[in-house]
Formats: sequence, structure tokens, C-alpha cells
Amino acid sequence: MDEAKSGTERPTGAESTWTLTEVAENERALLRRLFDLYLYDFSEMEHADLDEEGWFAPNAEWWVERYRSEPDKRALLLRADDKPAGFALVDERSPIAGSGDRRYVAAFFVMRAYRRRGLGEAMAREVFRRAPGRWQVLEVKANPRAQAFWRRVIGDVTGGAYVERWVSEREVVQEFETTGGGG
Repeated sequence: MDEAKSGTERPTGAESTWTLTEVAENERALLRRLFDLYLYDFSEMEHADLDEEGWFAPNAEWWVERYRSEPDKRALLLRADDKPAGFALVDERSPIAGSGDRRYVAAFFVMRAYRRRGLGEAMAREVFRRAPGRWQVLEVKANPRAQAFWRRVIGDVTGGAYVERWVSEREVVQEFETTGGGG
């Protein structure tokens, strides 16, 4: 996946400039804290327990370590006006059975303060632009906002050429191909 910054583009309706870069070693603690915020937001839809120290179980450290040590995984940091604003975790191979050689968006997060500014869409388009090919994006049934977001973005990027299917009674996935243009 291309490691270049996206530059200082302004997503439609956004007041800020943004970048998307591979998470550097000195940004691992930052990614862990952002991932904890992601888990907190997600706990509204999927039950999550805290341990006695107040960390989610399984904790963010387990996830972050995988995206540092496994070569087929990428952690990308979104910054808006040079401030941390979110992240995307991308797997080179989908964990969904029967997915073949599809890439997979494993986690995608924009901090609440930066939502509804076009940054999530800009980050998604940039992720797909950097790694053209076959993709899967999964959402849980309890998250209709995420489903609507991904249907809109993927529909725009692919000209509506995607397949959606339920992989379980609680998870839906979109399958599609990108050419690197980002839509």
C-alpha cells in the first residue's frame, strides 16, 4: 500500500486539511488510545466489558500489536489540521471465509469531533486509491449509520458496482473492486 500522504486536500464541506499516513512506531500509543475510543463507540452497539483497570477486553493493545508485527496488516492514521482525528486498519487478506484475495477494512474510525465534515469519506477514498483491487467492508447489523456510510462511499467509488450480502445474522459485507482512482 502506498505510504504517501494524501496532502492538504479539503473534503467537500470540510473546514480542515488532512493527511493519512502509516502509523509510525512512535505513534503506537496514540493508535492504542484512538482504538480505545473506537471500542467505546462500538460498545453502544455490541456489548463490551471492561477489566478491573478500565480497559476493554480484548484490549486495544492486542489489536495494535497485530498491526505492528504482522506484515499483511496496515495501520493508517488520519490527521485533521495536524491533529489526530482517526484511523483505518487494513488487512491484505480478508478473514471472512471464501473471500479469496480480497483486502479488508478491519476497523475504521473518525473521532466524534471530526465527523460530518467529509473526513471519513476522504479517508475511505484514499485507502481504496492506494490499494486498487478487490475489497470487502463489513458492518454489524446494529450499526445502520455505518451501513449507510459504506453503501454511499462504495457506491460512489465503484459507480454502484458492488455486491452486498449478509455473512451472518448480525453482519453485512460489501464486496467490490477499485481501480485506484478513488471515485
